[in-house]
Amino acid sequence: MTIPVQRAADPREAAVSNLREARMALDEGRPGDALESAEKAVAAFSWLDDAEGVAHSVLAQSVALGKRGLLPGALDTIDRVQAIAQANRHVGLQAWCCFSRAVVELRLDSRERSLHSLARALGLAELTKDVELIGSILFEQATVLRTQYHEHCMVRSAASRCSPDGEPCTRKLRRAEALCAQVRDRWKHLDQPVRMARLNLLLTHVRLDLGDVERALRSCRRADLLLTGQDRPVLRAELLMARARVEGLRGRHDEQVRLLGRAAELAMGVLAREVAVRAHGALSVAYERAGELGPALRHARSQLEQYRLWELQEGRDLLRMREHDPSARLVDQLAERAFGLRRDHRAARPDPLRSSATAEQDNRRIARALRAGLTKRGIEVLRRVAAGESTADIAAELSLSPKTVQNHLQRIYRTIDVRDRAGAAVWWVDLDEETLARPSRE
Repeated sequence: MTIPVQRAADPREAAVSNLREARMALDEGRPGDALESAEKAVAAFSWLDDAEGVAHSVLAQSVALGKRGLLPGALDTIDRVQAIAQANRHVGLQAWCCFSRAVVELRLDSRERSLHSLARALGLAELTKDVELIGSILFEQATVLRTQYHEHCMVRSAASRCSPDGEPCTRKLRRAEALCAQVRDRWKHLDQPVRMARLNLLLTHVRLDLGDVERALRSCRRADLLLTGQDRPVLRAELLMARARVEGLRGRHDEQVRLLGRAAELAMGVLAREVAVRAHGALSVAYERAGELGPALRHARSQLEQYRLWELQEGRDLLRMREHDPSARLVDQLAERAFGLRRDHRAARPDPLRSSATAEQDNRRIARALRAGLTKRGIEVLRRVAAGESTADIAAELSLSPKTVQNHLQRIYRTIDVRDRAGAAVWWVDLDEETLARPSRE
């Protein structure tokens, strides 16, 4: 039986694409997917010896880890990357480090510290004229201001000293709306409709908070147009919830419930538990306000169930990330190999595969492995298997336990559809342009 081999993709294009997808997944609240894409980006940038690409991928990994609860490790890794960037006077990378730290600090509910980090990141980004990063920083600032508005109003309303639409509360919303306008000016030439859709969704909620329903509806419609033809189910669910909020303020209860129901189904269909929790919560409130206590109670229970599943999902991801977190080791590689800041003077062991293969063959093998779905760690293990190293040797070289190496091998076998080490070695080495002969299965 044979497997057709497609033409190898450009490793750099694959790396850039995976880094972009990792950042988009972080924006959409999918840290698990972001971690996977960032690992693939790290793998490609590492073999290309692209230090800056590896650094940006490590930062994306760190943010994903922070969003899943590994906060000390994430912040430590960001600090170490920032130290390397400062030592090399890399202003752009320093800006990304400050931005990444701010996002993780938001997970810590440290909003004042996060705003300080965002301000520092903005100052550095302005020096580099990176309009994508500048827009992202302003977007996060607007999001934080809107969150502070809701917190401030809840505290003031509880004390009966201010209504939610009082002037002390709305000042932050006006500032958030102005920041959104600045983001639009930065992003409008990037040809990134998904980013612009997210911006219009934020504008929709800010304007609804301000009571400007008509302008909010226009922002919602622009987001809908921008998402046409885009495979972004999480953002689609967010859009349905924004439209439902508009319909609720216009007194259209039935349409509001219908849209929220569609949002909940879509979110549950793609396992976006956080969005599903909010959708069921909004449905419960909508039914309660309409005096329909039965459906309100049913959706409240669904909200609790989705929240429980969300916690279980985060817990599984957290355990997986604790076992396979590669960020610290990657920072050491950055310091020693990429930027020339050696931590020790031990001679590197020769790489038998890299020394025996041409650069073109190596890049083709890496591109093929990335396209098949292997991560950086999977590629490292596979290369050593093909070089004839034992499980114990691989474990010692990669600072892993033999059991962990065996787990990696089983995942590799499933991913590339082979049975054993011999099949994996043949899969890695064989670069026949037409077909790849599988080893016979005993």
